[in-house]
Amino acid sequence: MEMRAKFWIENKGEVVLGSGKAVLLRAIEEKGSIQKAAEEFGMSYRHAWGIIKRMEQRAGFKLVNVQPGGGRGKGAKLTARGKHFLEKFTLFEESLRKMTMKKFKEIFE
Repeated sequence: MEMRAKFWIENKGEVVLGSGKAVLLRAIEEKGSIQKAAEEFGMSYRHAWGIIKRMEQRAGFKLVNVQPGGGRGKGAKLTARGKHFLEKFTLFEESLRKMTMKKFKEIFE
């Protein structure tokens, strides 16, 4: 048997950040582009941009800086606050997974 769990952060009942959204943010930071990150997950730029805007609205702060165009210094990167929020979420999620797995083993194994 395996245990599966999902964790996410909400604000006023609306999801701000969860595993899927965190993967998108990591891809944006890695690729430096919303378009390239969206393509990686088979979604349109417009859909990815909508996800980002809703996350920012719900979080109450900017997560992604965008510099339009294709030249040097253009593209998208996480803001300093966005990086910090993603890092904290990752740490939170990993610690909850470890704790949950430990409890699962205690009870079911």
